[in-house]
Amino acid sequence: MKPILIIDFGSTYTKLTAVDLDEEIILGTAQAYTTVETDVAHGLEEGLKALRETTGHLDFFETYACSSAAGGLKMMASGLVPELTAEAAKAASLGAGAKVLKSFSYELTDEDLHFIKEEAPDIFLLAGGTDGGNRENIIANARHLATLEAKFPIIIAGNRNAAKECEEILSSFDTYLCPNIMPKLGVVDSTKVRETIREIFLSHIVKAKGMTEAQDLISDIIMPTPSAVLNAMELLAKDIGELMGVDVGGATTDVYSIAKGSPKLNSTVLKGLPEPYAKRTVEGDIGMRYSIHGIVDAVGIETISDMAGLSSERAEELIDYLGSITETLPEGNPELENLDMALATMAIKTAVERHAGTIEETYTPMGQAFVQTGKDLTDVNNLVVTGGSVIHMKDLALSVDRVFNQNRNPASLIPRNPKIWVDKKYILAAMGLLATKYPDVALKIMKEEVSYYGA
Repeated sequence: MKPILIIDFGSTYTKLTAVDLDEEIILGTAQAYTTVETDVAHGLEEGLKALRETTGHLDFFETYACSSAAGGLKMMASGLVPELTAEAAKAASLGAGAKVLKSFSYELTDEDLHFIKEEAPDIFLLAGGTDGGNRENIIANARHLATLEAKFPIIIAGNRNAAKECEEILSSFDTYLCPNIMPKLGVVDSTKVRETIREIFLSHIVKAKGMTEAQDLISDIIMPTPSAVLNAMELLAKDIGELMGVDVGGATTDVYSIAKGSPKLNSTVLKGLPEPYAKRTVEGDIGMRYSIHGIVDAVGIETISDMAGLSSERAEELIDYLGSITETLPEGNPELENLDMALATMAIKTAVERHAGTIEETYTPMGQAFVQTGKDLTDVNNLVVTGGSVIHMKDLALSVDRVFNQNRNPASLIPRNPKIWVDKKYILAAMGLLATKYPDVALKIMKEEVSYYGA
């Protein structure tokens, strides 16, 4: 036996997975409430106690971990044009597993600087201008950032003709020079930026999240949790084909698409930047506990209450309760079970519609044409779902039908009637971590554990 321990420090729960590398199987899983208010090591110890009840004592060969506790990796990004360098900066941050608090375009204003000061990001991504193009904007933004008393790591990934000057201006900050994320119009290169974000996460962020005491048990904090999940989704897509994945968490709802998403008709024109094959978006205002009111803001209390079979007043009362007592589980309480299903359904619907592309009909001198923004995911046949509120749902098929088939927005390019795959043991993040060193083992375990709904 060659056991490995994999830990996912979530915003609400810390999940533990024990894997035997020799047998290529899961030995056991467990979870405990994430004690982020005090020290995550306390919650980890509770999780280890629960795991030992299943596996007995194990001497782990290696221990890996990922984290989205305390809000995860919080970033801000700035660029020049909203649809170009600013959007590329935001996409690069999301692809690295960050939660983007805000993306700025053009020159930073006093209001922007106040927001940056108050929110204090873990990392700021400073971009803008193609190589040899506009350099005034990124230099001006560097000067604005240099006036802030709050200090945080800054990644400079804009016009290479201005990068060194920006670095000199920001000498009081920890700065990291990367190649321009948009060296030419329409060309996005974010590989080095994503690697740098992960490096900063390892060296700076982990220590700031109350994990110092937990370090004795961990070989390394490898990546933010969403980055680990994206790894798992990419690996799983090699086996089952193009997919959309949804992770409904307590603080955020993350959506992944591993698909080309290209226009299907010759009469369709693609608007905006090229979409990455492996794409992640995160809805920071949509979550089952910490961001529960964001779901209500997105769809309205009447939609939630009608679906849950509750009065609006009772639904609001229970939502306020769940938002304040975040560790509450709905088991055994029919009202909370129905409410959680309604909330999770609307969280998924809101998040996938924001993630997928849209199509708009237009007319030209040559006749009817279409303009597509984002990915066309209508032919994606697989939906992979994870998150406690989803995997424990009594009627997941009904929830998915409500999202993808009923009252469908004709302009939205979300999948049509996809097959459902369920991460019942909540192992996707763990398998994404495992895949960094043992991809064959991770894929084998996922093929056994991520099951087709209804099978």
